[in-house]
Amino acid sequence: MVQGTTLLFIERAGRQLDYLVGAFSPKGLEGGCGDPHAPRNIVLPPSAQALTDRYLPAYEQVVHARQTAAIAAVLGDIRSEHDTWQAMSASGRYSDATPLSVAAFGVATELFLDHAWRRFLTVVDHAPALLDRCRAASSPWPDDAAALSRLADAVIDAEALVDEIVHGGSVPEQERRARAWLAIETWLADGETFLR
Repeated sequence: MVQGTTLLFIERAGRQLDYLVGAFSPKGLEGGCGDPHAPRNIVLPPSAQALTDRYLPAYEQVVHARQTAAIAAVLGDIRSEHDTWQAMSASGRYSDATPLSVAAFGVATELFLDHAWRRFLTVVDHAPALLDRCRAASSPWPDDAAALSRLADAVIDAEALVDEIVHGGSVPEQERRARAWLAIETWLADGETFLR
């Protein structure tokens, strides 16, 4: 049921046939030591039924919750930075009221877009598995299906951009920023539907 889950089996001290079983955090969700929502390690008798009945479903729920929380945090951070950038561009001034030159505005825009893209890669990593679980047909909100489709398309476009950057060589900065922003903007617009 769980793709790519790495389990750790350790012989239980003092028991020849019992094992302690735990799972490693999936890629991108490391650093969860002490997570109060993580499934507890279990004692596994010679039968592995407890593993499939209890442990793996609990593990899936924790991974789902952590992936959703990671996406929510990223979207919140990008939205906050975007609001700051919009206020700065509308006023033509820095937050300390210093006038913003055209060159400085261009640099500030590039920095915002580059930082937003780096943060958005978390969405690119985690959203596909979560989008697969969304059931828009059973949602009480009729526009969910269209929003979820736009979000999935935006992730596909971002994955293609990542693939071009990593495997296809250089993508011009201006093109990368424009393509990245289209995906980010879609998630800022429809991300609440996904999180709901």
